[in-house]
This record gives sequence, structure tokens and C-alpha cells, in this order.
Amino acid sequence: METAIRWSPSSTTQEQRFLYVDVIGKSFKLCRVTSVKGNDLEYDVLSTHVRVPGFRAFDWSTADESLVAVGQSSGEVNILRMEGNSNESWSFPLRNQRYCNAVAFSKHGLLAGGLDKVRNDVCLNIWDVRHRINTGSSRGMLASDRQGAEPLRKLSSDPITSIKFFRNQPDTLVAGVKGQFLKLFDLRDNSSQAFLTFPTKCVHNTAIDWLDENYFASCSSTADATVCVWDRRMGPRHTVGSTNPEAGQVGPSLSLGNAIQSGSIWSLRFSKTKRGGLGVLSSNGQFKMFDIAKEYFSAGDRNSTDETLGQGSSMSYPEHIYTKNVRDIRYPFNHQIRGYKKPQRVVSFDFLNMSRSNEPTAVTLLGNGKVEFATVQSSAPPIRLSSQNVLVRGVPFSDRDFITINPRPLREKTSDIVQSLRKSAKSLAIRNGSMEEQGNKCLSSRENREDALFLGSVKPKLKAADALTYLSISQARCREGYLFDCEKNQRIVSDDPDLQEFWNWVKRAREESTNGSTIVNRIDMSYLGICDVWFGEIEVGHHSLLNKPEVDSDQLIKDMVQQFQLPEGKRCETEFWEHRQLCLHICGAIESENELEQVVTDLVKKRQHTKAAALAIFQNEAKVAFHALRQNEPTQAHKLLAMAIVGAAKGQQTDRDWEETCNEIATELTDPYARAVLALVSKGKWESVLAETTLPLKYRVEVALRWLPDADLTTYLEKTKAEAIRQGDIEGILLTGLRHSALDLFKSYIRKFNDVQTAVLAMSHTVPRFIDDETSKAIFRAWRETYRRQINSWKMQLERARFDVGSRRFAVTWDGRRLIAPAPQQVSLTCNYCTRPLNQADSTVSTMPSVSLSTSTSTATASAASDLLQTANSSAASANPAMMPNSQSYLGAQGPILMSGTVCPKCFRHMPRCGVCSIWLGSPDPMSRAAIAADAKREEEAKSRPT
Repeated sequence: METAIRWSPSSTTQEQRFLYVDVIGKSFKLCRVTSVKGNDLEYDVLSTHVRVPGFRAFDWSTADESLVAVGQSSGEVNILRMEGNSNESWSFPLRNQRYCNAVAFSKHGLLAGGLDKVRNDVCLNIWDVRHRINTGSSRGMLASDRQGAEPLRKLSSDPITSIKFFRNQPDTLVAGVKGQFLKLFDLRDNSSQAFLTFPTKCVHNTAIDWLDENYFASCSSTADATVCVWDRRMGPRHTVGSTNPEAGQVGPSLSLGNAIQSGSIWSLRFSKTKRGGLGVLSSNGQFKMFDIAKEYFSAGDRNSTDETLGQGSSMSYPEHIYTKNVRDIRYPFNHQIRGYKKPQRVVSFDFLNMSRSNEPTAVTLLGNGKVEFATVQSSAPPIRLSSQNVLVRGVPFSDRDFITINPRPLREKTSDIVQSLRKSAKSLAIRNGSMEEQGNKCLSSRENREDALFLGSVKPKLKAADALTYLSISQARCREGYLFDCEKNQRIVSDDPDLQEFWNWVKRAREESTNGSTIVNRIDMSYLGICDVWFGEIEVGHHSLLNKPEVDSDQLIKDMVQQFQLPEGKRCETEFWEHRQLCLHICGAIESENELEQVVTDLVKKRQHTKAAALAIFQNEAKVAFHALRQNEPTQAHKLLAMAIVGAAKGQQTDRDWEETCNEIATELTDPYARAVLALVSKGKWESVLAETTLPLKYRVEVALRWLPDADLTTYLEKTKAEAIRQGDIEGILLTGLRHSALDLFKSYIRKFNDVQTAVLAMSHTVPRFIDDETSKAIFRAWRETYRRQINSWKMQLERARFDVGSRRFAVTWDGRRLIAPAPQQVSLTCNYCTRPLNQADSTVSTMPSVSLSTSTSTATASAASDLLQTANSSAASANPAMMPNSQSYLGAQGPILMSGTVCPKCFRHMPRCGVCSIWLGSPDPMSRAAIAADAKREEEAKSRPT
């Protein structure tokens, strides 16, 4: 340490002083603050002491601020007078020279010096400062001077590294013994041994808490940078005659490992205004504060301890402490993000005895010699997010403890809410100018969806209420019925076209699986992806295959194509046309010319000319594309695109100017279908269409399946599938299907979009029906349980029950075998008298005449009902004779009374009364709307009756 600074504990708001120490320049300056501007302060020098011999330690007296003690490299301790420009000093010489590692003043005028060990000489000396100053000269040459320089006490022969006196007990000090112990000495004891010992290697930079002196801290000098906090009420006391003073020794009350990022600890200081505020400074300028708090000890427990052990006993026993908070005041100068120049790092600090805020303030000395104030920033208020996406934030300085921020009321449709959020985000982006930066940038289909979903990427950020609303989208969708109805799911996610297309694909795959058209040779080939078919990766689990040890995937594909009766279409030369046919079917591509004409006509009517033309071009139907662009009031751009198609048909692709012109036009377009058409007509190569990533993946894959050679198609599908899985692209479901590869895709999808809801609903169709290995099922179970807990946290148990029931229906093989056992019955109501279930159906009386006892029998006569019940009683009595005596009292009951729910349908006894409201069990709630309305109707009827 080259420089140091100490703050006067007696400073006031009018008179603020500090000591500026220059270790290299061997000088001390007593300064007074004159003005403060922000964190910068200006000061005047009141006194200076120069030409100080080289020293290794110093301390500033709190009893007399004009005195400074320094420990020299020779072991001699000097006292300097800081009054004006006086260089007056007194020395305490030693016979054997060695390093003086520490000096410390006590509150009542004692001075301690800690030395290195030489032979058997004493290493801890105590002097009387007042006696030395009053009896000798500053030169120290007289006999009386030598007598005053003799130590008052000689305590320890162990090498000392640090010393501190306790303020509330000035005759007690703590000393660090090099690499071994922390020892506490009581100067009132005639013994030179310590009365309390802590074995530790943390013996440097000892600091005592100003506001609770039961606690003191020390640190290690090694690279692990450990800080320990000790409680002097703990630890073994040394007693006379003890043969093993280390027996029963305990560790620190709190140990802080790796307290700093790198370097070594230079200084430890406790705050003078906040109990437990421990400041730590490292050699690389890192300055941080640990908030050390006590565990809660109730007043009742404290009073009980005082009553048992005596008044005030609770304060004499150790208390558990913990680190409540850690706050960085200054980062190290070599920090990767918040780094700065090395001369600007903090090299020394001391806490003030006052503060400009509720948090401690420290005076800091920088490496360039500048003195600044540093106020510890208040701890961030606690913040929590509830399962209902309500943000609760603590307010530390207010009449309220916390405030809440709620999402928007979810009264509208989810899709409408999402659209309004996107409009709000777009307007913010326009005002901020970020939309202009992205205006000319054409995004891929995946990037376009991500840009729409990541609303928080706009600057300035969204409002908290809007962000919380966006987090509530899954909850809103669940409330609207986002489950296993694919058509309903498409309506709910109408704000996301890619997710709509995803559920459209699941819908088609589910319909084919339901009608049995995917069962080939007793093998279920439902929910396959394009890559599963092309690469022959048709995984057949033990649930889907019965007694079929060998599976010929090529033959299965051919049989499935014949079973679907897929028509021939335009294609390139290939050896695997059946594979391509099935892949195109999975892709949802147009399969016949009639279907193409119908689709093009419908799109033109909707004024989607470019999409109609692109679909025709993808099947190499340039004429159909040309006519599509010329129908239903085409725009000038549509006519130019039609002209480009005609030019390409005449072989203009070989002209370089033609290609450059088409490329320039394409760069100005944002319509993906128009860009794809221009990409093809400019070069005449299908690869240029595949490179147009603005086109949805579905149509790019369709072009590849129709026109790429087999080898190129294999390479393209491998790369596209890997990229879709890596990016979590929901469009990639065409390639993976809902088999094993879909799990990898949904892993990335959940990681990126945090949408476990869609992943669980989709994969419920195939797990465990097709995916039956334990690893994959464990992954899905984790997702499923996460979603179930989400639904429960939303207080939507009915939707969770519907999800459980619906997902179990998919766990059935094509031949009707159930793969998941039904859930056990959770609730059963029984009669208190006959202990039989209170359900209407009863297997024991199945031989009774088949007579309905519904409310429609209200017109039956009392005698008919009585006969019916007599028959029931006689049949039931044969099964359970104990019922017979009790059933006679209800022989006159009518059918509607029996079905009202207030009597047991087995023994006909009345239900018991409620112990709170005394209403018969099964009776309607008298406070319900229906009961109130019925009572009002009866009152009106009673009034209308003639008296």
C-alpha cells in the first residue's frame, strides 16, 4: 500500500477532518474538508509532518487527534505530533531490531506495538503514551526518557501481525499471531497469556465493529481471500493450570470465502453508522460491503432467557449471524465490463461517522491521489412475480411496504391482446427510430416470427404492465380452451400464422391416425416427419409392433403410398419417387392439377396474387402463374412480375443484365412469394428459391422434394433439419414429425420461447404411444408436470383435469391397448347408515325391474311410487337384510323425492344435517341464485292466491 486515508471519528457537519498518509513520500497531512461537489471534495491542509523514517504500520489516536503512531522497519515505534508544522516526535526504541507489523492506540492513552519474532524476545509491547510525553523530550536522550520508553507490559513472544483495542473495554485488545491464532488480552490481568484464543490463519487487518464490539473481523493473506467474523463471547477461555489451551476451540461465527474476485485484501473496516457493515478493499481496487445481520431472536425468547439466567443474560450469549447482502461500491480496475484505468482504482478507504443517506458513506483515496466520497447504494428492494404474473415490489422508504403491478385485464381474446401489444411495441419502435433501421432489412421466415414474438427487444422497453400481459399469454390461452382441439387451437393462436400452420399439420396427421389410413401391415406410421421417411428412420416401438421382428421401411413407404392413392405429379429424375410422394403428402403440398387450379383461383379471389403465382411456379406451371397475376384487378407490380415470368420462359436467364435487373427488383421487395418467383426467373435454378429464406420453410422443402436430385436433397434435408432443431423453429415440425426428433426441436423451442404449453400438447399425441424409451419419456414427463403445475398455480384445476383426461386418450395403440392406467378414484361418498356408495346405480339390485326414477316420473301416482319402492326394498333386503327395518319408513316416498339427493338411494334414510348450518346434506344452497329465485316465485304465488 503506497498511500492511506483515515477519517476523524470526532468530525461534525461543520468540522470534518481526515488524515492523508503518504507511505512512499514518508509524510502525514492532517486535512479539513472545505467543500463537497457531488462525490468530489476539496480540503485544506492543517498540519504536515515530513521526514518520517520509513514505516510499515501507523495508527491515529482517537483520544488525541494530534498524535500519530508509526511502526518502523527497525521495530522502533514513534509518536508524531500533528500540530501546525511541528515535527515533534517521541520514540520507543528496542534492543533487538525486527519489523514492527502493527501499532494501535487505546481510548485511554495506551499504545501497543506488534513485532516479528527474534530469539525469545517479547513481540507485543504496551506503552503509556501520556507518561512518555510528560516525562521526556522529543529527542529521547535523557535517562528519564529511557525510563519512560520502557514498555508498561510485555505480553506475548509470538510474532504479531495486527492489533486493535476495544473502545468500550480499552484495557482489552485483540492481536493476530502470525499464521496461528487470534488472541484476546486483558491488560488488567497480571498474566501475560491471552484469556481467549481462536485458531485461524486469518490474522491480518483486524477490525472491530464500532456499534457492536462483540464482533470483530480478520482476513487471510493468501490468494483465497477469506474473511472471518468472530464473536468474542465464543471460544475457550484460558484458565490457570490448563494443560491444553486449544481444547474445545471453535471456529468463526461467519466465514466469507473468496470475498474478492482476484488479488489480495488490503483493508477491512467496519461502518461507524451501520451495525454489521463490513467494508473490504482489494489490491485491484475492488471495494465492496457485506451486510452482516443477526438471526431473529424474539422478545419472548429473550425475556425467557433473562428470567432463567438473570437480567441481561441474553446479551452475554453468542448469536447466530449471516450475510444479509453484498454490495459492490467500486469494481476492480481490470473488470471485463466495468473496468477502468489503474490509477483510478481505490487504494484506501475509511467510513465516515456521518452519512448523506440512510446507507454508510466512505472517504476513498484513489491511486492518482484524488480524495472522493463513496456512498453505498441502497439494497435493491425485494421483487417477486406471482404465478398470476402480478409483480410485487418492495418500497423501502414509503408509507406502504410494497406496490403491485398487474397485467392488463384479460377480457378480450388472446389473439386480440397479442395484436394490441405488438401495435404498442411497433409504435414505440417508430417513435424511437429503430423501425427505420430495420425497414430495409429483409428477415427470414423464422426471424420474422421471432421479431414479432420478442416484443421486449424494442427500444425503449415495454411498460411493465404490457410485459406482464405478454407473460400471461399461456394462461389466457389455457382459459380459452387451448388443449387438444386443433381447430380451436388455430383460432386461439390466430395472432401467430406459423403456430396456426403447426396445428393445421397436427390436425391432418391426427385425422389420418384416427381413421386408420396410416396402419400399414399392422404397423402404425402416424405422425412421421419428412426426414423420417426420406432417411428410412421409421422407429417402431414395442407398443406399435406386434410379432414383427424385421421392418422393411422402403416397402412400408411404397405400401403406404398405394394405400393413400397419391397421384403422380411433375418431378425430377429420382430413384425414390414413392419416398418423395409421401414426403410431399406429409408436407401438405398440392398433389394434383385440379387441386392446383382450385387453390390458385381461391387465392386470386382473396387478392393474394403473388402467393398463387408462386405455388404454380413451384410445380413448374408458368402459364398458370402468369394468368394468376393477370386476374382480379392486378396491380402494376403484379403485371411486371408476370412479364418477368414470360421473359424467363423465353430463355432470358442467360443474359447477365436480366439477372442483375431481377436481383435489384428483388432487393426492394418484402413479399416472400414475389422474391421467390424473381429468384427463380432470374437464374432459372431451383437452388435460388431454396436460398430465399423469407419464403416459409414449408414451400422451400416442397421445392426441394420436387426438383432437387437425390444426393442434393439428402444434403439439404440434413442441414435444414439440424438448423431447425438448433433454432427451435416450429416450422421444422414438417421435417421431424412428432417422433424422437421432435423432442430435440422442442428442447430448443422451449429454451427460446418459454412455451412449454405447446410442446406438451403436441407431444402428448405420441408419448408414450410411439416414443417409449425411458430417457425420452423422462424428458416429456418433466415438461408435462411443469405444465400441470402451471395450470394449478393459475387456479384452473378444471382445465388441468381436462388436460389429464385428454392426454390419456392418446395413450392407446391402434389395436385398442391402453398404455396408461386410469387414475384411481380420488373421492367417494358413502352413506353413514349402510356404508354404501351414494351413486344411483347399484350392482346388487340389477335384477330390479327396469324402471326410470328420473324427474320425468313426477306425474306418477304416490301408490305407483310406493309399489316401486316396495319392490326395490324387497330386492335390496335379499342382498342386505340390515336395510329392511330402515327402509319401511320411506315406503311412501315418491320418485322425485328419492332423486332429489337428500336420501340414500340404497337404504332410503335421510342424509345427515350439516354441523354448521343445520341444512340437510344434498339440499340446494338457500343463498344460491336459483334458490332465491324459487323463494321469490313462491312468495308471488302465495300473494296471488285468493284468501
